[in-house]
Amino acid sequence: MSGRRRRRGGGPPPDRPVLGPAPGGTEADPPVASEPAPRPFGGLFRGALPSPLPSIPGSLARGFVAASHPAICVPALLLVPLLWFGLVAAGLQGPPARMVAFLAIPPISTGFDFAIATDLLGTRAGLLAALASIPLRGLVVALFTGLLVEALERGGAGRAGLRRGLRAWPVASFTTVLGLGILMVGNVVFGFLGAGLNLLASILAPVAALFFFAYAPAAAVRQRWGLVETVRRSARAALIPGSRHLLLSMLYVVLSLPFMILLAPQGGTITVNPSFAAWAYALVAAFVHLGFAGAFAYRWLAAEPLVPEEPVRRSRGPGGGGRGPGPTRSRW
Repeated sequence: MSGRRRRRGGGPPPDRPVLGPAPGGTEADPPVASEPAPRPFGGLFRGALPSPLPSIPGSLARGFVAASHPAICVPALLLVPLLWFGLVAAGLQGPPARMVAFLAIPPISTGFDFAIATDLLGTRAGLLAALASIPLRGLVVALFTGLLVEALERGGAGRAGLRRGLRAWPVASFTTVLGLGILMVGNVVFGFLGAGLNLLASILAPVAALFFFAYAPAAAVRQRWGLVETVRRSARAALIPGSRHLLLSMLYVVLSLPFMILLAPQGGTITVNPSFAAWAYALVAAFVHLGFAGAFAYRWLAAEPLVPEEPVRRSRGPGGGGRGPGPTRSRW
């Protein structure tokens, strides 16, 4: 018999290392399975990690419940005919389908503001008037966001929500300008690539603007950060892994542009007398816009504690300039 005996016992095979005491005298830690790396842009549609935010159906349900509060939906439903009659008095000839976008979330509403202004005043004067109307659009967004946040927090809406909404006015106006800039850049870029890509630009540019800035008004209502800091945290919240924020942004844009506008009654009719169907469609559309705004606000309530106070710098290993290991960089 050979002098070597095959090991039959319970010891580990010789080619596998044995976990023993670490140099400091403590037992070595077992290996830990690494996390799956999160995908960019909030995990796109599915994400690599479980969503830390409420689901899209749950967010929409809470948003529409908040929008149905009388202090929110009644002023919104009254604002639509007031805006229409005011524009008609200023000389607008239609079509009534433009009422569908009166309470849309920027930048969709901003694009229609520019179209209406140029129809009324011509290209040059209309552009100047539309730029001057951006603070008014920001005010409308800020006030309704304040009411929606208060309804989500307390179940009611009133003067406190309006006061908090006024605090978000500068941020809402600033993000409206930023969203308009993304629309213009997207149209120019896709215009150079070919006329057939204009439709793609009309979808992707609003999605990009909404993706990065949808949380900003609600963040300004809830916190007293500065203008730039609020926008920065809104963008960082949009990048939370697995949040499905991009999917919700695309869903809103697709509903707002092709379905709610192209299918609106009297879409191509030049008239100042909307039909009953056109009025009903416009009022339902206004409520849908408010419901989506409430959904974005509700998701910000969940995302707010997950956004880091400060961006964390990327760590450098032993060979990375001699700094040694440091804090890891946030993935979002």
